[in-house]
Amino acid sequence: PSAPAPSAPAPSAPAPSASTGSSLLGAKPPAGSASSTSRPSAPAPTKMNVMDVELKSAIGVDYTKLRDLLAEGKWREAEDETRARLIEAAGEAAVERNWVYWSEAKSISVEDMETLDALWASASNGKFGYRAQRQMWIQNRKQWTRFFRAIDWVQGENDVYRKWPQEFKYEATAPKGHLPLTNALRGTRLFEAILEHPAFATKKKE
Repeated sequence: PSAPAPSAPAPSAPAPSASTGSSLLGAKPPAGSASSTSRPSAPAPTKMNVMDVELKSAIGVDYTKLRDLLAEGKWREAEDETRARLIEAAGEAAVERNWVYWSEAKSISVEDMETLDALWASASNGKFGYRAQRQMWIQNRKQWTRFFRAIDWVQGENDVYRKWPQEFKYEATAPKGHLPLTNALRGTRLFEAILEHPAFATKKKE
């Protein structure tokens, strides 16, 4: 994934080599791109029902479209919608620039972050979402290269980022934590801020 991103302090751990593209919190593909949409695929077999998720928001963000896309198994389109709603939840400044600073992530309300995560988790039976990604991050000792390998965001001996969007796996069979995407090409500060958000970073044993 790639995206225009503001200057920020260097990440606490080096990220893998990057390839050209954009990502969840960056620019969308050009209009008419063959990869800008995905064919509907059935959601993962699940005992959880995404339609039962309470669409909570502290600032009135409407998550109906995201819920419906995930219910239909439209993972690629759901990622675009997640990006848009996360930017909206981050506030007016993020909306104006069309992406989120890492320092703004912690100001997103717990209610909104829990709703985004619950929708992805319910649609995938717990395989996708920020909690699932945090679990994988913890399991890999918060080492980014190991983590990116585990969720299949990099490939090859040199751990090169997959090209976005065509090389990512928008399907229920993708590895745990593969979706949704977050821009990490210019550093991991934003992704870390999301994974350490109060909505997910509990005091319970992980």
